[in-house]
Amino acid sequence: MKQFIYKSLILGSVLTAASCSNSEYEFDKLFPQEYHKILYVKHNGKQEMNMNTVETTPVYSINVIKAGSDPSLTAHVKLSVMSQQEVDDSYGLLDNIDYRVIPSNMYSMAATELEFQSQEVTKKLDIVFHSDLIYELMQKNKDVKYVLPVRFWSEQDSVNSSKNDVMLLLDVKKPVITFKTGEVNTAMVYKQLEVNVGANLQNIQFSKWNFTCDVTDARKDALVEAYNTEHGTSYLPMPSAAYQLEKMTFEEGASTGNLKMNISRTPLASDKSYLLPLKMSETSQEGFDLDENVCFLKVENPKYGTLDCDRSKWEVVFCNSDEKNAVSEPNGDKGGVGCLFDDDINSYWHANWSGGTNNDDQFPQLFQGGREMPITIVVDMKESLIVHSIGWTQRQNSDYQDTKKVEYYVSDDEQFKLGGKEDYSPVALNNWTFVMERSYQKGYNATQWQTQSEEVLQKKVKGHLLKVKIVEGYRDRLASGAELYVKQLLAIDGEPIK
Repeated sequence: MKQFIYKSLILGSVLTAASCSNSEYEFDKLFPQEYHKILYVKHNGKQEMNMNTVETTPVYSINVIKAGSDPSLTAHVKLSVMSQQEVDDSYGLLDNIDYRVIPSNMYSMAATELEFQSQEVTKKLDIVFHSDLIYELMQKNKDVKYVLPVRFWSEQDSVNSSKNDVMLLLDVKKPVITFKTGEVNTAMVYKQLEVNVGANLQNIQFSKWNFTCDVTDARKDALVEAYNTEHGTSYLPMPSAAYQLEKMTFEEGASTGNLKMNISRTPLASDKSYLLPLKMSETSQEGFDLDENVCFLKVENPKYGTLDCDRSKWEVVFCNSDEKNAVSEPNGDKGGVGCLFDDDINSYWHANWSGGTNNDDQFPQLFQGGREMPITIVVDMKESLIVHSIGWTQRQNSDYQDTKKVEYYVSDDEQFKLGGKEDYSPVALNNWTFVMERSYQKGYNATQWQTQSEEVLQKKVKGHLLKVKIVEGYRDRLASGAELYVKQLLAIDGEPIK
């Protein structure tokens, strides 16, 4: 409080002096000499210095500031490493931590004195550490926290006694190469498949070298057997003829690495699942520890190669029942038919239920009444494709999962065609081809998939229009759904569909 009052009086004197002559109030009479220049450390107190064993001469920079009322003054400050007793008294007893000052051969300082010239307000002091030596010391005494405590002082200038120490808390770790993930899942579509297995560098910001890491498939059969036993699976060990192990590569300036592999379908059997355990063995760059864990590459080899359709392009061109159009108070069922492909399973489409007259003179997209089954939706998928399988996700409320049975059709006509009100339910004017039907469970929140029959798939029927015809509901004419998915067929036994 006294210091605050004193500074306030000084400020008041300055303001008063502004209205008086310079000769009456000389500058050095306004500020006590100790306020003309004050030295302090910008980042003082306990500071972390994290190092690794491959960057053996890391540098920590301490910034010393010259403040005060007269920047034209010169200043001089000295620095020294605090003794073990000083550290114990200032930090150890308070923190209840066994701090130990590192030996002098494990660091070097650019200077032990700093000279500020007129108008200089900051000086930088670099401390170079020998991280490999510190690491060896740490391994011998793992219960100790090693530090380098630096104190700044001056014989002639004022130094802020609360901001004149830097207590560097030292930590040195070996860089480690780890797999990004413990499992990589992929599936064959064509005759060849390129797979990328990623890795991360830990305890180092980025690599300073271009180097490689060898990966091995040693003990493949035993590891696959152990995996199947633990997880209740039936993966086959991937035949060695299906792949060739390359080196994982790391580039200078990067914090990640990559193993690129090519998988051949030729030695694999259709509709079988394969497992390849991978483990890091050695690197071309010394000083790195390697992840002891195994990365499991899982490869499915289906007879029919598929791809998830890009639903962001889809457009609803017809829906003969949508609660969104109902003339009623706002309710949770008004999400609209677009909710079927918005990637949000918690939103949903609901058929009309809340009122209005069954007036088929209205345009069906704006139909407001309650429509009897079937309820029909037509989606333009924006590309001609062969539908392999269709997934339907029920509304995420088991009490109101109304959709029971759905028929699916495709058409490759250039445009969608709609007749008069007699066509609002059958929607039959396009050249529609039946592809599949599915009865859906109630009380099941996960996506339920249905695949085309072998007979239909072999016909390779293409279409860009998809007709979703709901023919049965669990509550009379009501229907709802959260998501609609389509997988398109790209290849059969690895051969592209022409």
